[in-house]
Amino acid sequence: MIPAALASSAGVLRSIWIYRVRDPARRRRMDLLHGRFVQRGDLVFDLGAHVGDRVASFRRLGCRIVAVEPQPALQRLLRALYGRAHDVALVPAAVGECCGHLEMHLNLRNPTVSTGST
Repeated sequence: MIPAALASSAGVLRSIWIYRVRDPARRRRMDLLHGRFVQRGDLVFDLGAHVGDRVASFRRLGCRIVAVEPQPALQRLLRALYGRAHDVALVPAAVGECCGHLEMHLNLRNPTVSTGST
């Protein structure tokens, strides 16, 4: 059995590969899409920021970003990438219909499909 920390690290690396490295043209396509809806200086929210690829796109477009991410491993990655960025506010939380505590069901090998839903 793979230790949880190793599975989590492998899962985060897999997501980085898929969303930030594998397809260099994806960055341009994402910027073109987001640029249709936001302008320099706009405040945007990335709910479930994951590995921060959308945060990066919004930053390239000159936006101010609130990035919300409930998964601890991804929170650490986002802090490493954007923790000192003046235009990014990182919020270690989930977003839902009511206040309270949420039990996350983490898919360590594929954090993209983690959920708070029962």
